[in-house]
Amino acid sequence: MIDLIDECSCDFLKMGYKKKKADKYGIELLSLHIKDESQSLESGFDIGDYYIINAPLVHYLDEESLNYLSLLLKKRLKFLIKKYNLSKAKTLIVGLGNPEIWADRLGIETCNSIDLLNLNNTVKICPNVYFETGIKTFDIVYSLVKNLNIKFVVLIDSLCTNSIARLGCSLQLTTTGMTPGSAVNSKSKRICQKELHIPCFSLGVPFMINAKTFNFNNELLLSPKDIKQNIKNISYVLAKALQEVMK
Repeated sequence: MIDLIDECSCDFLKMGYKKKKADKYGIELLSLHIKDESQSLESGFDIGDYYIINAPLVHYLDEESLNYLSLLLKKRLKFLIKKYNLSKAKTLIVGLGNPEIWADRLGIETCNSIDLLNLNNTVKICPNVYFETGIKTFDIVYSLVKNLNIKFVVLIDSLCTNSIARLGCSLQLTTTGMTPGSAVNSKSKRICQKELHIPCFSLGVPFMINAKTFNFNNELLLSPKDIKQNIKNISYVLAKALQEVMK
């Protein structure tokens, strides 16, 4: 299962793939819009908007660089919220992941860092994993959407990459939702607009790498020993962007 859209073998240039440099810190801004079924079938990704922010130096810089990265993400979130007419829509933020594994705590740490005090139209939840709760994540989200009259869902989770260089430093924002546990080939039901009938954005950052990259078996290798600080850095970036854009 490929999580980052620009890691698949498809030729995206003919689909309008764009890349540009940001002003600081060696950051790259990538965008792609899968427009129809033929493009979806060719790429293996759902129809929708895809944005990636590659920040290779993010864990070697200071708070100013994290704030700059958060600003870049905020701008893309604001653009999509305006495009899909979601301003002031009642929002559910979902922090996916396993709280027992730091490489899988991105969604949880981000969700926990969001202060709802001044966000009157926002609710949040960290549903944990199925083998701990016995409840599928889709069912939890579906129930909340229906019972709380949610109009917009934001899903946050750790992703898997094929490149060591991208661990913890490639942010992907999409409008296509997310499948909980996709990095470990989970058979979970996808949380997306097709299933919930409301927009579902996803925010993900790879903190796991596929062992096939090293000619091992299908297990996953986790990121380096400073994973805890890396997760805290990126969860700060995501939470700050979401906090500000949801005001």
